[in-house]
Amino acid sequence: MKGTIFLGCMGLLFALMVVVSYAAMTKESLSPNNVSDLKGKWEGWRTGAVGAAGLRTELEIYNDTLPLKGKITFHDVKRRGMKDAVGDFIQELNGTITNDGNLYSKSGQNYVELSLYKGDGKMKLDGDFYFMGAKGTMTLNKK
Repeated sequence: MKGTIFLGCMGLLFALMVVVSYAAMTKESLSPNNVSDLKGKWEGWRTGAVGAAGLRTELEIYNDTLPLKGKITFHDVKRRGMKDAVGDFIQELNGTITNDGNLYSKSGQNYVELSLYKGDGKMKLDGDFYFMGAKGTMTLNKK
C-alpha cells in the first residue's frame, strides 16, 4: 500500500514537472515590431525521418528588419552518391513572417518554418524543415 502511494506521488510529481517545463516558454507570434529579437546566433539540433537524430544546426541572423538575412549551417550532411562523405552545408536565409507569425525562409525546394518561444529570459526557435530531400524538425536556442 505504501509503495503504491509512493509511486503515485512520484508519477504526479513527474507530470507536474512536465507541465511546468512547457509553461515556462510560451509561443510569441512574430511581427515587424519584435523581429529584432531574432538577430544574432542560434544553435541546436535537427531530426529527420531516416535515422538523422541529433544533427547539429546553426542559424545566424545578421539584421533586425524584414526581410531577415543570414545563414543556416546544416552540419553532418551526407553527400548523395558518395559513401561516407559527410560535411557542412550552408544555405542563405531570406526570412519572412508567415500569417501564423512564424519565421519562414525558402531556397529552391529547401525551407524552414520556425516558431519563436520565450520564457525565463531565454528564447528558442522550433519548427519544421525540408533540406535536400530530408524532412524533419529542428530546435535552436539563442546564444
